[in-house]
Amino acid sequence: MRIQDIDSHLESLKSEAIAATGVNPSLADQIALAAPPSPDMGDRGFPCFSLAPHLKTSPQNIAETVAQHLRDLLSEDDIVAQVSTAGPYVNFTLDPARLAVLVITQALQDAHAFGQGTPRDTRWMIEFSAPNTNKPQHLGHVRNNLLGDCVSSILEFSGLQITRVNLINDRGIHICKSMVAYELFSDGETPEDTGEKGDHFVGRYYVRFNREFADEYDAWQDTDQAEQRFQSWLDDEASIKWREKFADEPTRLRHKFFDHYENTYFNGDSDLGKLARTRLRQWEDGHEETLELWKRMNRWVLDGFDETYERLGIEFDRVYLESETYESGKELVREGLEKGLFATDESGAVVCDLEPLGLQGKKVLLRADGTTVYMTQDLGTADRRLRDYDPDHMVYVVGNEQEYHFDVLFRILAKLRPGLDERLHHLSYGMVELPEGKMKSREGKVVDADDLMDAMVELADEAIAQRYGDLDEDERKRRAEVIGLAALKFYVLDFGPRTTVQFDPQRSIDFQGRTGPYCLYSYARIASLERRLGGWPQLDDDALSALGTDKEMKVVRTLQTWPDTVETAATQLNPGRITEYLFELCSAFSSLYNDPDHRLVELQGERRQGLLLLAKATQHTIAAGLDLLGIPTLQEM
Repeated sequence: MRIQDIDSHLESLKSEAIAATGVNPSLADQIALAAPPSPDMGDRGFPCFSLAPHLKTSPQNIAETVAQHLRDLLSEDDIVAQVSTAGPYVNFTLDPARLAVLVITQALQDAHAFGQGTPRDTRWMIEFSAPNTNKPQHLGHVRNNLLGDCVSSILEFSGLQITRVNLINDRGIHICKSMVAYELFSDGETPEDTGEKGDHFVGRYYVRFNREFADEYDAWQDTDQAEQRFQSWLDDEASIKWREKFADEPTRLRHKFFDHYENTYFNGDSDLGKLARTRLRQWEDGHEETLELWKRMNRWVLDGFDETYERLGIEFDRVYLESETYESGKELVREGLEKGLFATDESGAVVCDLEPLGLQGKKVLLRADGTTVYMTQDLGTADRRLRDYDPDHMVYVVGNEQEYHFDVLFRILAKLRPGLDERLHHLSYGMVELPEGKMKSREGKVVDADDLMDAMVELADEAIAQRYGDLDEDERKRRAEVIGLAALKFYVLDFGPRTTVQFDPQRSIDFQGRTGPYCLYSYARIASLERRLGGWPQLDDDALSALGTDKEMKVVRTLQTWPDTVETAATQLNPGRITEYLFELCSAFSSLYNDPDHRLVELQGERRQGLLLLAKATQHTIAAGLDLLGIPTLQEM
């Protein structure tokens, strides 16, 4: 028997005992096993309420009858040691010795494959990261990267075939803004000249463009032309609600107009806007000089991204570039137009009527001038991936502000490729904030991923120096890199994907809290046992059977739930199930380790051997869980 067989064995016993009461055997399938509210009541139990109408007696009486049938079914070597009742509930208590032998043996024999699912011929594609090549990745990207990579690892560990893909948004007006700023203000400098990472270098020019544009727009607001636009707006019916709202606040009314008008100004009157739009048209027309600058600046950014991914431990099986897929989107839209699935509006744009798809309005898929929108590009990318890999499921890891976009995307794709909607999933996640508030990359007020990692490693370095002052600098920095990034990863992944996270660096580095460093410390403490006591003993059923105290069985029962935890995390696409489990396992072992009655140095014989084997099984499982989170272990903290 394996851990995964215990519940099926209990289900079989339950079904046979219920059938023995004379009711329809199918009723047993409707009664679920669950953990009782207290471990003192047993390991698994089930209620008998639903049997009362059929047996014409109280649920309590039925529970006693079913329990007796169960006792009659048990063999001498059954893993069930006791069947009891608590009112209308029937509870199974597993034999501690047999459970310890089963769980610890499986954990040690399976080693790092403990909890791994059976391989399945089901292909999943996970898209995550998706940065723009106009700036470095920031804290929001960190959550995306970690969530996408961890979900991929969990699904892979559960037995599925996974393809990790990235879509890099390497074209568009935002890229052209960086290019224009570089042309105007760089004097030809390169990342090599300044010693900057390429993505930080280009991002500096993106920020410079927006600052220059803000200054230009501020100056324009004092011109006669701006005043004319403002007065025209006041005369338009569209301004009525704002005129009423700010009737006594003319300054706020003026600010409201110019806030609203900024995008129109950029696309019409702005000199900087004209330069950026010109570069975008030249790019789409294949202008040689523009393409050369675009390739050079993108290469700088992509090289910088590679450094960030390497430090985070992120790898992709395939990287798609938007510049290579947007034409596929155009072709797909034209195909839909020819089939009558889309239409051309009065402006000449190709649109999709969303009413038949259960939504309101129309969605532009190609502008009148033939240029693409984000939806066009996403359609083309999806179509390319389906042709390249034909996955059974395709998951997009994207923030929750894009939920409507993906709802529309999936409905349109299903219209173009019937049945496809069942294979598409949006793993929506909440934003990440710092205590100061939300990040604004356009204004340069952003916590870059690289700066954040540096800060976390510095915090870890300080904590290590306080605890282990005799370490040499190289070893301290090596450990700080692992511990600092473990703190970041565990904290971010500990929240359910849809939860907005307020990242607290100090809290994340706590060696005693629900953190990555705490789990690393638990692993390292077990490793120290191996060193101090001269290695691990060989597997021995008698030694494992000697285990049985409440604290020992708390660890054993926590280990028992590891395979189910992996499956639940995979089903829910939720790494938080893994972080929660690791904290529970480490806490249970810490309680055992620190208990005076379980001091390994004072114990002898089979009890000591059994505890060491339990420690080793715990260590293997902590390592497996941390590995799913992308966290390497340390033998010493």
